[in-house]
Amino acid sequence: MPSPLGWPEVPCSDCGRRVPDIDFNERCPDCQKRWRRRVTLVARRAALLAGAVTAAWSLTRPATSPEGQWYAVIAVPVVAVLVYKIAGRVAEEMQR
Repeated sequence: MPSPLGWPEVPCSDCGRRVPDIDFNERCPDCQKRWRRRVTLVARRAALLAGAVTAAWSLTRPATSPEGQWYAVIAVPVVAVLVYKIAGRVAEEMQR
């Protein structure tokens, strides 16, 4: 979104540097990349931890049927993906 009429540059909400073509309360491209990198790092770590916990739980409590074994195998990546999405969204909201 272009800057308001008469404003050639608007300050970044994080670093305060004046940047053209951003709106008020937006981040400059450099701050946006840094913010996205932090959010992704938090989400990746949370997903890795959740996947490891799910795998450890499924190994300590082995299923008695073949279907239960398949559910345990499928549960690890499903939990990791869900936690990645949820943790990423929570990290975004926490860092606003």
